[in-house]
Amino acid sequence: MLLTCPSCKTKNFLDPYPFWNFKGKTKCAGCSKIWRLETASGACVAGPEPADGQPDLLPGFAEKPDYTPISGPGLTRPAPRARKDAVCRPIPIQRNVRGRIVSGHPLTKGDLVGSRPKFIAEGM
Repeated sequence: MLLTCPSCKTKNFLDPYPFWNFKGKTKCAGCSKIWRLETASGACVAGPEPADGQPDLLPGFAEKPDYTPISGPGLTRPAPRARKDAVCRPIPIQRNVRGRIVSGHPLTKGDLVGSRPKFIAEGM
């Protein structure tokens, strides 16, 4: 979705997931004015109208009319991450004898409670 600020003509790109069904306030990254808008199923239903107070959500990206990008804390939202613990760390993978993936982390004996592999590991 695209919100073009009526006062400074900055293009504010609104992320589709948080703004899909949204009713609240957002801030222009170019002039820092607060705009009230309402969206339903990704389409703008009402707004943008001038508002006061703090924004509910910030745009994901913005650019000036001359196509120079605007980003930074307080202006745009940071990029979403898939998992909070997936920052520059690989997921440990456990493979079986044939090379097939068994689990996404090394298994312990406690993880195998009541399973056939535990029965084999204990030799019963």
